[in-house]
Amino acid sequence: MISITKEFRFEAAHHLPNYEGKCRFVHGHSYLLAVEVSGEIDESSETALNGMVMDFGELKKVVNKKIIDKLDHTDLNNIFKSPTAEVMTYWIVRQLRESLPFGVRLNRVRLWETDTSYAEWKAV
Repeated sequence: MISITKEFRFEAAHHLPNYEGKCRFVHGHSYLLAVEVSGEIDESSETALNGMVMDFGELKKVVNKKIIDKLDHTDLNNIFKSPTAEVMTYWIVRQLRESLPFGVRLNRVRLWETDTSYAEWKAV
């Protein structure tokens, strides 16, 4: 099994309702999203994938369509009741799981809210 990872960036604003800390106020983040997928490869295959788990360009198209185009430059409170990094990460997982080609497995999703803070989902 081989895995590949692609990173994406997007900007968004949010606030955390019913929260006592400073995040209760509207503020923005420059999010970094890392998506890791895995699969088997067949180096001897004459197919279009010829030794690839998934073409990086195809992974980019899927993530842009299902995630980035929906979240970039938005008010996340219009999409999520409580737009924490954890809630968003789980939503991203659900969106991507149903969108990957046959034989490609979602392994990990990591969403950085800041340079030092992220939420992560890992396949079991």
